[in-house]
Amino acid sequence: MLNRKTFLKISLSSITLVLLYFWNNLTGNLKALNRNKNQIVLPNDFPNGISFGEQFIVVKRNERIKIFSSKCTHLGCRINNSLNDVFICPCHGSKFNSDGEVLKGPAMKNLIKLKYRIDNSKNQIIIYT
Repeated sequence: MLNRKTFLKISLSSITLVLLYFWNNLTGNLKALNRNKNQIVLPNDFPNGISFGEQFIVVKRNERIKIFSSKCTHLGCRINNSLNDVFICPCHGSKFNSDGEVLKGPAMKNLIKLKYRIDNSKNQIIIYT
């Protein structure tokens, strides 16, 4: 027969294992297929226009792609919105055009352009962060 202390140890261990197993679903699933310290791998199926990721903004016009960091150059807030091809920082209202150039401050520097590579054999985009 189990005493209370042993029962609690087993219960807490079980709950911890279950939480670890489902952690990705509980915290929100990234759309990246693979992610490590220096790169993000995404499916190459972006529609024409502007797409926002957690750390990046993809601008696709026909077959031309530009990828920028979504971090505003003013204070580092994540940009996740656009209006008429203008990226708008939600914190202080800085605006950037679809080339990442500052249109309106307080940001003084353009968005950081990220390097990337397209792997056509796997239909993926590898973004280097």
